[in-house]
Amino acid sequence: MDYTESMKFINKYTKSGGRVKDLSRAQRLMQQLGNPQNTLRFVHIAGTNGKGSVLELTSQSLINAGYKTGQFTSPFIKCYEDRIRINGNNISHDDIAQLCTKVSESAGDDEYSQFEITMAIALLYFAKEKCDIVFMETGIGGIFDCTNIIENPLVSVITSVSLDHTAILGKTVQEIAIQKAGIIKRDRPAVVSWNNTSVINIFQKECILKNSTLIIPDQSEFEECSSDESGGSFIYNEEKYYIKMHGSHQIINAATAIKTIEVLRNEGFNISSDNVREAFSTVQVLSRVEVIHGDPEIIIDGGHNPAGVSAMISTLISMNIKNPVLIFGMVDTKDIETSSELLSTFAHSVICVDGFASNAIDRTTLAGYFKGKSYVAETDEAFYLAKRIAKKNNSTIVICGSLYLTETFRKFIGN
Repeated sequence: MDYTESMKFINKYTKSGGRVKDLSRAQRLMQQLGNPQNTLRFVHIAGTNGKGSVLELTSQSLINAGYKTGQFTSPFIKCYEDRIRINGNNISHDDIAQLCTKVSESAGDDEYSQFEITMAIALLYFAKEKCDIVFMETGIGGIFDCTNIIENPLVSVITSVSLDHTAILGKTVQEIAIQKAGIIKRDRPAVVSWNNTSVINIFQKECILKNSTLIIPDQSEFEECSSDESGGSFIYNEEKYYIKMHGSHQIINAATAIKTIEVLRNEGFNISSDNVREAFSTVQVLSRVEVIHGDPEIIIDGGHNPAGVSAMISTLISMNIKNPVLIFGMVDTKDIETSSELLSTFAHSVICVDGFASNAIDRTTLAGYFKGKSYVAETDEAFYLAKRIAKKNNSTIVICGSLYLTETFRKFIGN
């Protein structure tokens, strides 16, 4: 297989694959490939929002400390290869071709998901390159997420839990938390973000059942927390940390990252405070309140559920951004009504788009959810319409609603 043939092979699989009742399908594939995951050390990360930020903050700290660090994220932002990285560098086309050939020879006729195939390529790659540590982000949920084949992680991390993927994970936050808690492993510590107070009892019970130490950052230990248009900062253990990413929710993510790093230090990793501070002050996760300066200023955010949208709005307000022009689109598995209601009270006007994903909501239907000024446009027209409106009203453009949407619009903004 060459790279083009490999991508055809990967793309023949659907996002969901056949129905999943347990981990046997993923386990069978990994057994066929020699169980490369058993040669690696993992930090396993689940959660509704914040997974990507915590992964980048912690993994960059390890990179700064000199460790060969694997990074597995979902979905991709700019290209397929950015889901699988070592020390921030994407897997090469040649490695994809080589490893995809191996996976294709083992896959057989099972109805794997594209995510399972991608995970298999990633684990083969990390094992081949002999990574010191791998930071692994779940796809959806935890109990039956294929990444849960990891049997003995150094630490399991659960970020903010809220309503998302309700058709798969459950209709309540409690049901979703049970799914996320599935990544907690026997005799291994678990770090849980401090803003999960409504479901903390679920994680406490799971940790008791599995003899796992539950670590929740103590909010009172993180002093002088602030967030504004320049980013964020806080003091922890009498040391000041600056965060490049915007929003008070990123301080919560940073606290979760710090406690995760403390676990890794106890496991023998030599990570200095300088390594961590440098990571926090430089990491900018793409499409997380990502600011692109220009005329007009553009902000890209991939928040795709009410909690993510609410966090984005709060962050933009803290950055003194008022009455922005939105380019907005969502897929049909999300809570469109609540997200649209939140944005209606905040935006000057909204341009609704579709076509960025196979299950994107029809733009005319989407516009019907908004109160106030709303427009519909093709993706290649929406950006230029937004620029005209924003310049006329001296406003900021905000592209939001889906990571797939933000990926589509990068070609228009040259980033």
